[in-house]
Amino acid sequence: MNHWDEKFDAHTNMYGLEANAYIQNVFKHPVTERHKVVMLAEGEGRNAIYLAKLGYDVTTYDFSKVGIQRQNMRAQKENVSIHAYFGDVTDPDIVPKAQFDYSINIFGHVPSAGKRAMFQNLMESLVVGGQAYFEFYAKGQLDYQTGGPKDVSMLYDVEEIERMLKSFSIRIHRLEQVEVERYEGDAHHGKALVIQGHIEKSKSFQSKCLDIL
Repeated sequence: MNHWDEKFDAHTNMYGLEANAYIQNVFKHPVTERHKVVMLAEGEGRNAIYLAKLGYDVTTYDFSKVGIQRQNMRAQKENVSIHAYFGDVTDPDIVPKAQFDYSINIFGHVPSAGKRAMFQNLMESLVVGGQAYFEFYAKGQLDYQTGGPKDVSMLYDVEEIERMLKSFSIRIHRLEQVEVERYEGDAHHGKALVIQGHIEKSKSFQSKCLDIL
């Protein structure tokens, strides 16, 4: 049993049942075409269930077998289908390449050494024109003490993310640090400092250019 298994085993619905507010703001309406979504470090599945209910074809990866079990149990309870897989999102080969219309990571923080590989999965999993969305705690979140890792190396700033994205051909639609209110179970509670991103995979994906809008 790893660290995340222990956390989820001790706290059911640790981050609540409702989808993250940023995800709810981006994905507001039901869809008729089953766009494919991959969600990295999805935990107990609150965001996955929300998107599946809207009609998306959802695949998740998480490093907790307890979390995966909870995802499947809740999907069955909510009468939706998801594809939930156990795996380390810092393994650059864990997610199929060029298969998904959307990739998402919400507060799926990883050790510093795994950040680049996680972003590689986030971007390389997309088809051309696919969209990546993420929300992470910023380094300044340590001053807020309302959630997130206590290790500053697991947190982010905008410049660090820009550096990690430079190896990909992308369009940055949104990448900024913002102060938000987050009430997500017992783990995220109150005013917080986050980095929100919306990144599009462009046509010349191997050309290593960065197009900031």
